[in-house]
Amino acid sequence: MNIAQAAAYIGIAKSTLYTWRTRRPGFGPRAVKAGGALRYRRSDLDAWIEAHAETLDLQAETDIDDGGRRSGGDQQATSRTLGSMSRRSRPRHR
Repeated sequence: MNIAQAAAYIGIAKSTLYTWRTRRPGFGPRAVKAGGALRYRRSDLDAWIEAHAETLDLQAETDIDDGGRRSGGDQQATSRTLGSMSRRSRPRHR
C-alpha cells in the first residue's frame, strides 16, 4: 500500500505517518522503501494495530455495587485526576 492507503487503512492522516517515520523512528508501522516511495504491507499494519490495542479493564466492571454506583476505589482515582489538573481547569466547588 502507498502512504495514503496505509493512512486510510489505520484511520489516521498521512502527515501522522510521515511524522512517526521522521520524528519518532520505530514508533509507527514498518515501511518499505521501494523505488524511492514508501510502501506498507497490510500484515505490518495489522501487527502494529494489534501491538497498540488497549487492554480491556474488567476490574472496573466488578467495582460497581448493587446500586449502580462505583465502590470507593474510584474516588481515589478521581481525586488523583483532579489533583493533576491545573488550577484553571479544575472545577470550582463552593
